[in-house]
Amino acid sequence: MKTRLIVPDSEARKAARVGRSSLTWMTKCPLTPRGVGVLCYTNGRVLGSLIFRIFRETLGAIILITDPEKVHETLGLMESEPEIGHRTHD
Repeated sequence: MKTRLIVPDSEARKAARVGRSSLTWMTKCPLTPRGVGVLCYTNGRVLGSLIFRIFRETLGAIILITDPEKVHETLGLMESEPEIGHRTHD
């Protein structure tokens, strides 16, 4: 499953030091109750729903993924929430 956090180019993005980041979905983590899983950056930090919502609202961030339903479940997002895009390939 390929997952990517995309933040459009902007002065705010540069100030926040956020850009395009590959994410890995993991279930073997102490932060994963009931095996739901977490999205982790390559440095091991977790992208949680609150941080994603802040990035989405302030920086226009989106997540591109081959399995959008899994990200909605992992981040606890409602299906109607915007900014989860579907990638066409792994």
